[in-house]
Amino acid sequence: MHTLTSSLLLTMLLLAPLSVMAKLPADLKTVGQGDAFYLSVIKVYNASLAVGNNATRTNVLEADVSRCLTLDYAVDLSADKFALAADTILKRQHDTATLQSINPQLAQLHNAYQDVKVGDIYQMCYDAKQQTTRLLLNDKPLTSVKSAEFANVYFGIWLGEKQPITQALRESLLKGL
Repeated sequence: MHTLTSSLLLTMLLLAPLSVMAKLPADLKTVGQGDAFYLSVIKVYNASLAVGNNATRTNVLEADVSRCLTLDYAVDLSADKFALAADTILKRQHDTATLQSINPQLAQLHNAYQDVKVGDIYQMCYDAKQQTTRLLLNDKPLTSVKSAEFANVYFGIWLGEKQPITQALRESLLKGL
C-alpha cells in the first residue's frame, strides 16, 4: 500500500506542471499555436491563439473580434525585455502618429509587465464587448486597457500582416482560421 501511495504521489508531482494552464474565456476557441525563437535557435515561448466564432484571417484584429494570446515561456526574461521587443516591432509596423495615439495605453501595459521564469504564462485577452485588453501573468490580472485601437495595434505584433514578430509564427497562430 505504501509503495502504491508513493507512486501515485510521485506521479502527481511530476504531472503537476502540465496541469497549470491559463484559463480561456468560454466563448473562445483555440485556432493555432507555434513557437517563438531567438536567433532561430533558442526557444523563447510557445504561443497559442484563441478567438471568437466570428474571427477570420482578415478580421482577427478588428474591434468586434474577441481574442486571447497565451505565451508559455521557455526562458527567464526580465520585464524590460518585453517593452523593448514590442517597441522594436511596433516601430517597424506603424507610423509615429499611430504609436503616439496609443502611447498612454502602451505605457500602461508596458509598466505592468513583470519578470518571467521558465513555465510562467502571460495571457493577453481582448474582450470585444467591453473593448478592453487584459494582461494576466499565471492567471493573475496585472492591468486592463480600454481601447479597441490599442488592441488592434498591440495584437498586430503577432497577428498583423505587416512585419509581424515572425511570419512563421503568425501563420501558425492563424492556422485554424
